[in-house]
Amino acid sequence: MSQCSDVKRRARAALALVLGAAFGVAGCGAGDASEADLARLQDAYAQADVGLGSEVFADSCSVCHGSDGSGGVGAALEGVSERLSVSDHLSVVWSGRGTMPPFGGLLTDAEIASVVAYQRSTFGSD
Repeated sequence: MSQCSDVKRRARAALALVLGAAFGVAGCGAGDASEADLARLQDAYAQADVGLGSEVFADSCSVCHGSDGSGGVGAALEGVSERLSVSDHLSVVWSGRGTMPPFGGLLTDAEIASVVAYQRSTFGSD
C-alpha cells in the first residue's frame, strides 16, 4: 500500500470519527435503519467483500473495538454473530448504538455490509 493511500485512509477514518461524534452530540445522524435501508444493506451483504470489510474495520472500527476485536472504548466483538442477527448487526453499524456513532451516510452500503461480514467471519461464529 502506498503512503498516499495510507494517509487518505487515515484521514477518512478520522473524518468518520469526528463526524460520527458530531452527529451523536447534535442528536442527528443516520437515525434508525428503515426497512428500505435494511433491504439495501441485506442485498449488499449477499455480495459482501470480506477483504474490503477488513480495510473498513482497520480504518473505521478498530480505534474503538481494538484491532483484534477485543474492545476498549467500543464493545468486544467476540461472538458477535451469536449476539446479533445479520439484520441487527447491519442496523447497529448503520444507526449506531450507545456511544457508537452511526455510519449510515458515512460509509457506503457495500462498506457497511462488508465490514459486518468481516466482523462476523473474524470475531463471530459464522
